[in-house]
Amino acid sequence: MSWRHIMITNNARLSVKRSQLVVQQEDTITIPMQDIASILIEAQAVTITANVLSACAEHKVSLFTCDSRKLPNGIWTGFHQHSRQLTVLEMQMALTKPFKKRVWKQIIQQKILNQAKCLDVMEKDGGKELSLLIKEVESGDATNREAVAAKLYFKHLFDSSFTRRSTDPTNRLLNYGYAIMRGLVARALANYGFTTCLGLYHDNQLNAFNLADDFMEVLRPIVDCHVAGQDVEKWDAEVRAGLVNLANTDILISGERHPITAAIDEMVKSFVASCRQQDYSYQKLPELLPAKVHQYE
Repeated sequence: MSWRHIMITNNARLSVKRSQLVVQQEDTITIPMQDIASILIEAQAVTITANVLSACAEHKVSLFTCDSRKLPNGIWTGFHQHSRQLTVLEMQMALTKPFKKRVWKQIIQQKILNQAKCLDVMEKDGGKELSLLIKEVESGDATNREAVAAKLYFKHLFDSSFTRRSTDPTNRLLNYGYAIMRGLVARALANYGFTTCLGLYHDNQLNAFNLADDFMEVLRPIVDCHVAGQDVEKWDAEVRAGLVNLANTDILISGERHPITAAIDEMVKSFVASCRQQDYSYQKLPELLPAKVHQYE
């Protein structure tokens, strides 16, 4: 499985030679394409050959672009490479409303559990209150426990004046980390042949990644937990690299530790099983652990 997340912070020329990504800067380095999970391009004067884009599609690499503020603003993911694309599309189209509501209930319950764990890890109050809300989540989250939990969670994690709609520098870091998680989920869904605009709960007509937005909900607390421990006024390459490197942080899924990239793959794989069986009990979702970067052998 690919595991490297490449971040290009200085101007460079990217090409491919003998299945290796070639990064030409002051020094030239090469990286096996098969090892790469994602490439994030921050620098504004990076040139990239069509051969690199083709190799990214072939090796299922997600490519992020950033705006002038260094915030991710685009995700390039190869599509329609699954051998049974039509079969998966027909499977998605056949999902019943009750099935989608039940999977969404699981996602929200796991999200609130991960938020509670985040507060506990950061030694903040509110974890027990959030845990009580988990049992109140209904099919489809009809009573919107997600919003109730979010209000309580952010108040304890940051402060009572914090809001996701403000221009607070905290939101800059959160948005960066969320964009990385969203791209990784979209990549995994595309790899398994899913059409990402067909969501379970999210259904924005202008959003090509509704399904990715559904499943990334359980991963948001990982970003929150990391950002809560940062000096949010700092916005240098080291801070941004820390957010990208969250993809290598360990998380628990089915009782086993995996780096987030691999856990996302497990989550999507279990969604395939759930859809095929029309049984939401097959669905696996990742559980937050205290931050620790995965050590590859």
